[in-house]
Amino acid sequence: MPSIEGLQQKYQLKSLKILMINIGEDEGLVEAFIRRNSYSFSVLLDSEGGVARRFSVFGIPAAFIIDKEGRAVFRSQGYRNWNTKKIHAALDSVIEE
Repeated sequence: MPSIEGLQQKYQLKSLKILMINIGEDEGLVEAFIRRNSYSFSVLLDSEGGVARRFSVFGIPAAFIIDKEGRAVFRSQGYRNWNTKKIHAALDSVIEE
């Protein structure tokens, strides 16, 4: 999740939004975890699992990258290193469109 936070910091002013989905955990625990780690990305609490089913989230963590038009341009499930030149180039190309 630190590499996702890095993307949030780099791209927050460039119309991209990082949304993490938490499935079934207590809101207080999630908020404490986010606060303790100083994460600034958005977290959607999906206590019933409905959003996860709707978006076919089968692995955690799940991450969606939304462009300025509100389209999900990338999604990932499970661990991923987000701090790579390939991912940054892809995000930069989305921003420039």
